[in-house]
Amino acid sequence: MKIRTMLRTGALISSLLLAVAAYSQMGRGPQGPRVVSPEILSDKKVTFRLLAPKASSVVLNGNWDNGTNIQMTKDDQGIWSVTIGPLGEQLWGYSFSVDGVKVLDPGDGEYQRDGSRYDNLLMISGPASDLWDFKPDVPHGAVQAVWYPSDILKQKGRRMYVYTPPDYFTSNSKYPVLYLLHGGGGDEDAWVTMGRANVIMDNLIAQGKAKPMLIVMPNGNANQIVSQGYAYGPTPPRQSVTAPAPPPVQATQGIMAGRGPAAPTATTPAAPGAAPAARPQQVYEGSYPHSLVKEVIPFIEKHYRVIADKNSRAIAGLSMGGGHTVQATNNNPGVFGWIGVWSAGGQDTPEFVRALTKLKESGVKHYWIGAGTTDMALKGSETLHEAAKKAELNVSYHTAPGAHFWFIWRQFLGEFGSILFR
Repeated sequence: MKIRTMLRTGALISSLLLAVAAYSQMGRGPQGPRVVSPEILSDKKVTFRLLAPKASSVVLNGNWDNGTNIQMTKDDQGIWSVTIGPLGEQLWGYSFSVDGVKVLDPGDGEYQRDGSRYDNLLMISGPASDLWDFKPDVPHGAVQAVWYPSDILKQKGRRMYVYTPPDYFTSNSKYPVLYLLHGGGGDEDAWVTMGRANVIMDNLIAQGKAKPMLIVMPNGNANQIVSQGYAYGPTPPRQSVTAPAPPPVQATQGIMAGRGPAAPTATTPAAPGAAPAARPQQVYEGSYPHSLVKEVIPFIEKHYRVIADKNSRAIAGLSMGGGHTVQATNNNPGVFGWIGVWSAGGQDTPEFVRALTKLKESGVKHYWIGAGTTDMALKGSETLHEAAKKAELNVSYHTAPGAHFWFIWRQFLGEFGSILFR
């Protein structure tokens, strides 16, 4: 087992280079008047600033409601600014657009990478965001970047993240495991960087609201061996570092995993204006969910002190990862005792209900379904809930205010994590 301490230096350098490049385009270096950005005010309004004296237009883009193309104004020192809000207690993402070019905030060292997309982060602390707010005074677990082989995906090495609880290295205890899957566009880094899974679990354990557990966060892109941003591939990087593999099983919202329109690829791009072509259902054998069950789980159970039985294994995923969760569990009744499907769907058909019935008969403890109130996957989640009720599973259905984004998935992890292995 090769284990690397998780490093994010490469992504930080990328962030800084983006800012420096933007300044260079404006005809000056980063030196100049001191700029404070972002500045959180006492009433939770926020002032954003950017030094760009040569720019003719600067706008702010954030992922809060009405956060698109917010015009900023320039003062006599060349500093553009705008005050917005008050913002809710949440972890927000934002960036600037300078004369049409996306620029990160050089005053803010907090950032996130979502595939090839980078944004700054802004934490508004308070009761609503308390679960994913980092607290230095609570015990912290460790996150390791782990390499494992995959014969099924025809790759000598793939990377995943593994969270171990705070007392893992100081005890001889064995622990239950949650296999936590990301969505489309993400990778093994997503649940740590954007989902704050390790912070959430540290806080839950410290509050006595969750049992200490491992969280395994694999890369759900079957043709990708490692996330980009770490200079592990060619430079300049391709979209991903790839190796020969079967195509990944995709799961679009409201459509059962493995069905639906095929995404264009580098070798078969979609014709301009053409409707996406229908894709036949992909076989389970050779897929990423197949590898997850047959390779990732055995690897974890060989190399970590875990409880290797159904009632001590949980799986949950969002969006594409929700589809992967459905496929992995439907094809492997008796492997997982706890199942969470977030912002993804199923089918209310006799065949699908029969698969869920086998899960019920295998002794699934809880089938937890969730979606945002304005989530594009809301209808598909409701359909999955109806099918689970027909199968007489012990199912619960949850909603949270919001759309198809990390705001709701962080909340779902906190709620699901609190009931696991009880």
